[in-house]
Amino acid sequence: MTFRIVEKGTERYVCGTIERFDQKNEMFKRPMWDPEVAEIGKKFYRGATLPKEKAGYHLKDQSMVNASWHLDNEFGISGSGEIYAWDWSGKYVFPRVPEGCRIDNPDPVQLSKEVKKAARFFGAAKAGICELDQRWLYASYYHMTREGVKSGKVDLSDEYKYAVVIGIEMDYDAISTSPAHPASVATGLAYSEMAKVSAMVAQFIRGLGYRAIPSGNDTACSIPIAIDAGFGELARNGLLITPEFGPRIRLAKVFTDLPLVPDKPIEFGVWEFCKICGKCAETCPSKAIMFGDPDPTPINISNRSGVSKWHINAESCLKWWATNGTDCSNCIRVCPFNKPRGKLHDFVRSGIRRLPSLNRLYLKGDDLLKYGKKNDPDRFWR
Repeated sequence: MTFRIVEKGTERYVCGTIERFDQKNEMFKRPMWDPEVAEIGKKFYRGATLPKEKAGYHLKDQSMVNASWHLDNEFGISGSGEIYAWDWSGKYVFPRVPEGCRIDNPDPVQLSKEVKKAARFFGAAKAGICELDQRWLYASYYHMTREGVKSGKVDLSDEYKYAVVIGIEMDYDAISTSPAHPASVATGLAYSEMAKVSAMVAQFIRGLGYRAIPSGNDTACSIPIAIDAGFGELARNGLLITPEFGPRIRLAKVFTDLPLVPDKPIEFGVWEFCKICGKCAETCPSKAIMFGDPDPTPINISNRSGVSKWHINAESCLKWWATNGTDCSNCIRVCPFNKPRGKLHDFVRSGIRRLPSLNRLYLKGDDLLKYGKKNDPDRFWR
C-alpha cells in the first residue's frame, strides 16, 4: 500500500485554538437536552418503525440490525457500561494473572508490536499507536444509559500518555445496500466488535501491570486520534479514509501508561482528491455534506471550532435517518476509496498518491465501472 509518512497528524487541519469538545453537543446526544432537535430524537430513538414490504426493510432485516448491536447495547456505554470501565477487577478471571505482576525492563518497541498483535488477534483489522493529544479528549462526557443520562467532566491523568487505536472493518457487500437495513447491520456489528476488541486489549495491558482505559465513542474524539496514529486522512464526508478500507472502518481506542512507540501520520492523496470529487455530497439524501472547499466555520454546535474541514450538518443527517427508520452509509458506499483490495484498485490508489493531476480521470473510471451504486439488499441473504 502506497502512502507518504508526514510529520503533522491532525495539526495539518488545525487553523485556530482548539477547545475540548463537550460531548453533549454531539448530534446523537443533543436530542436528550436540546429542544430544537428533541422531535428528531424522539422519532429516531423511540419511534418504532414497522417492517415494510420492501427489499432491505423486512422484519428479518430489522431483527438482524438489532442482533448486530446487541453486544454494544448490553455491555457498552448505553448498557451496563462495564466493558468500557476505566478499572475492572472482574468477578471471574481465569486463568488469573497473579496480582502485582509487572513487566521488568519494558521494551517500548517490542511492546508496541505485541499490543498491535493482540489487537489484530482479538479482531481488529488495523491497529496503531500515538501519543495522546489531550485537546481531543471531551471536556465532559454525556452518556445515555438504562438509568438515564450520566454526565461529568473528563479528567484523564497525563500519565495516560499513549492511545492504542483499533480499526474494525465494515462489510463491503452490506454497506453497498445503504441506506437499507443490511448496511446498518455492518455498522452495528462493528460497534459490538469495537467494544469486544478494545476491552480485550485493555485487559491484556492490565495483565502486563499497566493501566488501560478502553473507549468506543466515549471519552475522546476517535478520528483525530486515529489520524495521529497513522491511520489515514480526513475526508469530505467527515470520516477517516484509510489506505486499506477507505471510510469503511469504525474506531475504538485504549488509553494507557504502557511505554509504547507512536506510529507516524500518513498522507496518500485523500485531501486533494476530495476537493474535486464530491460524490458523497451529491449522494447524501439529507444534503448534510458540504460542496466546495473546506471551511473553518462551524454549521452548528455539533461542529468543532478551530479546524478547517468539510463540516457535516448532523442535524439534517439525523433527521433523515429518523425518516428512513435506520441509519445511512451512502457517503461510505459511494466513496471512490471504498473498494476491496485488488490489483486494479491498488493501482488507482497508487496513482492518486503519485499522479494527482489524473484525479479527474480516475473519477471518470469510477463512474464508467459503476462503483458505488446501491446493490439489491436481498442479495445480503443469498
